[in-house]
Amino acid sequence: MRQLQILSNTFHALQNERGFAMLYLRENTTQYKQEMLGYFAKSDLNIKQLKLDIAQQQNSNKMDLEQKKLAQTIEESLKKLKTKRLTLLQFESKSGAVFDLYSYHLISPMIQLMTHLILKIKNTHPSAISAYCFFLQWKEKVGLERSIIMRGLTKENSNKNECIEHIKVLINEQQYYKKSFLSLATIEQKSFIKTIYQTPDIDTLHTIHQQLTTLGKSDILDKMGAKDWFALISKKINKLHNIEEKLRITLEGNHQLSKHKINTPSTSERLAYRITLFQDMPINQVEQIISHSKIYQIPKNKVLILENNLTTHLYIVLMGWVKIFKQNKGRNEILQIISNNETVLEHCLFTHQMFSANAKTITDTLMLSIPINTLNHTLEQSSKFAHNLILMSAQKTDTALQNLQSLKHRNTEQRMGEFFLKLLNDKKWQSNTIQLPCNKSLISSYLGMSREVFSRNLKRLSHQGISVTKKTITITDKEKLCKYCYFNANNQCHNFQHSQCRYNEQNKQNHS
Repeated sequence: MRQLQILSNTFHALQNERGFAMLYLRENTTQYKQEMLGYFAKSDLNIKQLKLDIAQQQNSNKMDLEQKKLAQTIEESLKKLKTKRLTLLQFESKSGAVFDLYSYHLISPMIQLMTHLILKIKNTHPSAISAYCFFLQWKEKVGLERSIIMRGLTKENSNKNECIEHIKVLINEQQYYKKSFLSLATIEQKSFIKTIYQTPDIDTLHTIHQQLTTLGKSDILDKMGAKDWFALISKKINKLHNIEEKLRITLEGNHQLSKHKINTPSTSERLAYRITLFQDMPINQVEQIISHSKIYQIPKNKVLILENNLTTHLYIVLMGWVKIFKQNKGRNEILQIISNNETVLEHCLFTHQMFSANAKTITDTLMLSIPINTLNHTLEQSSKFAHNLILMSAQKTDTALQNLQSLKHRNTEQRMGEFFLKLLNDKKWQSNTIQLPCNKSLISSYLGMSREVFSRNLKRLSHQGISVTKKTITITDKEKLCKYCYFNANNQCHNFQHSQCRYNEQNKQNHS
């Protein structure tokens, strides 16, 4: 946590130095030289600590390969910063080159290094980690806004319209990262944000945003001098830094995602031991993995993963339902609906380390979360674990292909029958009633049909002894669903080899 604090303070100091450097170059007068030197001095205090910490971590071999690369980039850029400052003071540097050095060669790798360090904190809720990462990006977008307006908008210049368009993009990006943060944040993390809206100056800044996005100009901003603008937006950045400190301090604490109380079985840990991922593994290896992992209670309708977010954990559903979806023109396209004993977007852990879709709980869900560091270590040590993970991923791919085939070649009634059969199979054929995991609109979307078509087909199925009341499916004769059987490998079905299984009848005929 100390490393994270040092990086956080250095990141913030360099943000402030960058902002004032843009002001200094913009005004092109030595009257701000002493203030500029003051920003250099504040940054140097933090940079000194950062260099000592990096050296200590490198000497103790506590950095992995990726962290070493990022640390090396930061150290090389800090050397360039020392030279760049001298030319900056003499107005011999172009603002674009100064901006790029701070933004892309110092601050960006620092944020990346902070993200890597967060992943190593034990027993931290995955949602709290992801929310913190989005918060860092939000804070940096605010810092970029301060610097870009300082460069191009506070005085007359030929690129004023281009600058306004750039600011509009940054305002949208700030909204995206803020919304992403809030969708993943814990109750405690969300409470910290309220303080940012309790300052009149921040209200003024938001009014400027609204004017720029709707009118393309701001009368408030036009009346401001460069230093007034710097002071106004700096108040927001400093408030965000204070919030970031609270987020960092509470990362190791217990986190609650919802005020809603979830009823979970007392045997939740036993559920984890029985998942396919640990099948045929020595008990001591399983215990080792679970000791470094955590079981979380995720409330209904809680965002679990956001697309293009850094992969931090492998998620396995122990109990409940999760939808995988992508957003397209404001609409959610359902890709998968997954349930007990299934992994969530596991393939992303082995590709670009970014999630390729979104995940959100449909019901109250019990989730096993394995940190990526633990996952990678186990994959290296246990061939059985690797085999099980590949098998689970392959089965999901096979299911996805079956769903695609179903959408292309089966009518709406058959698709619905297949879906109900899957629910029955998940319940191991133990009851004539099954609970729908989500509302009918979501199911119809997943099955590639409208809600109206779904409702009409429910009436047709009722003539076959299958009725749906609200979220409960009642089936008078379960074997009637077998005509919708979609299993390529029929031993996946709990009714396989049953006396009335149609595959079993086919097998008898083939051998006779």
